[in-house]
Amino acid sequence: MVQRYMLAAFASGEAIWDWDVSTDRLFLSPGFRAFLPVPADGQDVTLAYWFSQVHPDDLPWLEATLRSPDRLAGRRLVIEHRVRNPKGDWTWLMLRGAAQAGPDGCVNRLIGTAIDITERKQAEEKLRLSEERLALAAAATNDGLYDWDLRTDRLYYAPRWKALIGHAEEEIGDGPEEWLNRVHPEDLIWLQATLDAQVSAGAKPFQIEYRIQHASAGWRWMLCRGIAVMDASGEPLRLVGSQSDITDRKVAEEQLRISEERYALAAQGANDGLWDWRISEGDVYYSPRWSDMLGLPHGEWTGTIEDWFGLIHASDLPGLRAAFSLHLSGGTEHLEHEVRIRHDSGGELWVLIRGVAIRDALGDAIRMAGSMTDITDRKRAEQQILFDAFHDGLTGLPNRSLLLDRISQTLGRRRRPDDPPCAVILFDLDHFKRVNDSLGPLAGDEVLRLLGQRLERERRAGDTVGRISADEYAVLMDGVVDVKAALFAANRLAARIAEPLQLTSGERVVLTASGGIAMSHTGYGQAADMLRDASLAMFRAKGDGRNRVEMFDEALRDRAMSRLRTETDLRQAADLQQLALHYQPIVRLSDGSIAGFEALIRWNHPERGMIAPSEFVPLAEDTGLILQIGRWALGEATQQLARWQKAHDSGLFMSVNVSGRQMLDDDIVGHVRAALAASGIAPETLKLEITESLLMDDPGRVVVLMQQIRDLGVGLSLDDFGTGYSSLSYLHRYPVGTLKIDRAFVHGTGENDRREEISRIILLLAKSLDMDVVAEGIETAAEVQFLRGLECRYGQGFYFSRPQPAGVAEALLSLQSLPKV
Repeated sequence: MVQRYMLAAFASGEAIWDWDVSTDRLFLSPGFRAFLPVPADGQDVTLAYWFSQVHPDDLPWLEATLRSPDRLAGRRLVIEHRVRNPKGDWTWLMLRGAAQAGPDGCVNRLIGTAIDITERKQAEEKLRLSEERLALAAAATNDGLYDWDLRTDRLYYAPRWKALIGHAEEEIGDGPEEWLNRVHPEDLIWLQATLDAQVSAGAKPFQIEYRIQHASAGWRWMLCRGIAVMDASGEPLRLVGSQSDITDRKVAEEQLRISEERYALAAQGANDGLWDWRISEGDVYYSPRWSDMLGLPHGEWTGTIEDWFGLIHASDLPGLRAAFSLHLSGGTEHLEHEVRIRHDSGGELWVLIRGVAIRDALGDAIRMAGSMTDITDRKRAEQQILFDAFHDGLTGLPNRSLLLDRISQTLGRRRRPDDPPCAVILFDLDHFKRVNDSLGPLAGDEVLRLLGQRLERERRAGDTVGRISADEYAVLMDGVVDVKAALFAANRLAARIAEPLQLTSGERVVLTASGGIAMSHTGYGQAADMLRDASLAMFRAKGDGRNRVEMFDEALRDRAMSRLRTETDLRQAADLQQLALHYQPIVRLSDGSIAGFEALIRWNHPERGMIAPSEFVPLAEDTGLILQIGRWALGEATQQLARWQKAHDSGLFMSVNVSGRQMLDDDIVGHVRAALAASGIAPETLKLEITESLLMDDPGRVVVLMQQIRDLGVGLSLDDFGTGYSSLSYLHRYPVGTLKIDRAFVHGTGENDRREEISRIILLLAKSLDMDVVAEGIETAAEVQFLRGLECRYGQGFYFSRPQPAGVAEALLSLQSLPKV
């Protein structure tokens, strides 16, 4: 049994060391090859070689310990330190051993084992970092501090230091013996060696863990940190630091160590399917645990190596045979291979087979021993992780990654022009957000699952249904006759989506979907391009009213590319000073004088010329660029107003348009406050123009923002009044000071009684609410006279002036050269 255990220990790579103190010869077993570059078998090294591989931070105290071996007589040796492994990295080792004394009572030999504890030390390091933060915070409040005057050999112990070991202030003196006499005997040597090394080396922080006697709670683990303070000549003056109680952590570490020891025993083959193959005789020993693993009664399995191989899954057997053959021929240091093996119940297990060959003097394998570990749970977890990586977690359908892979494979099979094309159909649910908003996200998830199941039932064999985003499904149809067939299939699926859904809550939900189709006959090299084009077609279906299916064509791609180019150019326009403000006068209709201006943004593209706001402002809204552009426009307009007020009229005002996204997605109040401060204009001379639709987007939040703007003294104008959601109910709720009558109700007045009546009503309404009115789009003198008759205060339009660059606008202001009213 001893020989069999040693073989198992050898197979697991256990490392043994033996230091002859008198000759300084250090034997390291082959197991050390995993830890550091060990010379060939049978060659000893010296302690100096060992020290040359030790981490510089660990070397001082290790040397201090081992260079005085007599202090280790009769003690159990446990040392943890780092060595440089063959890869050049640092490996943590735990050395356990004992000292052997000669006839003269002096230690002449140290012998023991070494194990790799890197993972444990990494766990300890995480704990240490956490505790270090706590200890530093405690030190800031005098928690566990000490100050050792090395010249007088007197120690100051902070009250908290004394409290950590259960003593009152007056119970601890000022000598070092008050500390050292309470240290656990097994730890005292390490503490003293550390302190001695610190005093010798100097000015380098240190830390050590040790046990100390508590007044009433037995031995407590402490983490001691400190540093030596040196004088100008490099001589140590003081040793200062702190200590923290880490008993709870050490208990956790001990539990971790016990767990690791159990694992190490299993790895050595004691409890985890030990096997021992005598190659020359042909017999194999199988441990009881090996039989238990496969559901076999103890002692009944006595098969040969081929009998064992007969239990291996047929698909895995060739790889296992190759791994055994390679190792036996000397191609690998250890055997390690994963296979499936038959259980006596008829099922299968995944196992990890490890082993190592024992060789004769000629290097031929004569014996092989190792272990077999059940890794079924791990393999199932890996398979689940792989599944999750390529499937949607909510519906279980293929996700975007898997769908793109399927599309790539399908495109790859289309090698001949006469191969039937494939189609990708992309569906986006119409107004799905309403389900979440009204019924809640759980109901929304149920809807998505039910729709996924419905589409999965409808797919043909060989097709793929996937969920590629929150409310988007895609269908890959492999082998479609033509465009007509693809449209028919897509419309059939859209109809199935639109059928009512019965939720577990009892609610019935009806949703429609907008779909886009891309066909492979247009020639695709990349799956992502095909999915992109299906998405473009889907967005056209959305734009044309939803609940419909559209086929992709090249015009869609051209429009998308044009939009992308415009967006790219727009992102650079502000930096390249291509954006400018033009100013349209707002005129007092009573005398035709200029009361203020409306700032209107213009984009002078270097290649495409002047681009209309209607073309780029919606794009800026969609992409969020409107936030940057809007901040720039507000600052530019207020600075221009400040210059004009200083030169012409301090009462001149400026109207600046603010989009819904600026109001709701940006710090509009902060930006207005900053613009006022930077320009120095009076707040009442700035008016922000908003549209009626904004009042409907988020009424509660909008009214708060509007009131905050009014509290700054800034005016608010309601633009294009009468064309949107005009309602008397909100005029009294929102702090609006000005209504702007849309040009639709101004143009043609004097010729259209209905328009005149609407304008009259708006003016009467504004007057009753003490609001100003600005009539937009004035183009004729007759319109001016009509509005003056209704006592409309302000007007603007081409009759007075088109929007002009700042220089032209200032000339108008200087000359007041506008058409007389």
